[in-house]
Amino acid sequence: MIALAGYAGLAGFLWLALFQALLAAGLPLGHMAWGGADRRLSPTKRWASLAVVPLALIGALVVAQAAGIGPELLPRIVIRPALGAFAVLFALSLLGNAASKSRAEAAHGVPLALGLALATGTLALRT
Repeated sequence: MIALAGYAGLAGFLWLALFQALLAAGLPLGHMAWGGADRRLSPTKRWASLAVVPLALIGALVVAQAAGIGPELLPRIVIRPALGAFAVLFALSLLGNAASKSRAEAAHGVPLALGLALATGTLALRT
């Protein structure tokens, strides 16, 4: 169960990092994020997407380390609280994505947020 949650969480965080990097670069994917109102994000939203990239990469590192499938670069004492914080963040993100007026954002964001909430929550409880 831990390995499955680890690989699923790792895939989710890496996809989130790539997706946000593509948004920050100006690709026309804005209908799938940030409320879905703009096909191409405004400069402010592009900077916000860029800020998400390192956070998603930290999430990938935390998940990989917690599942024992990645290097131990972070102190063990921060792993469980970080997993718990990510679980809460993505549970809230799930609600926001589900409430979005953009069908594309909901179709993309709900499964991603659900997967990340379940993966990080599972690992937080098992670590």
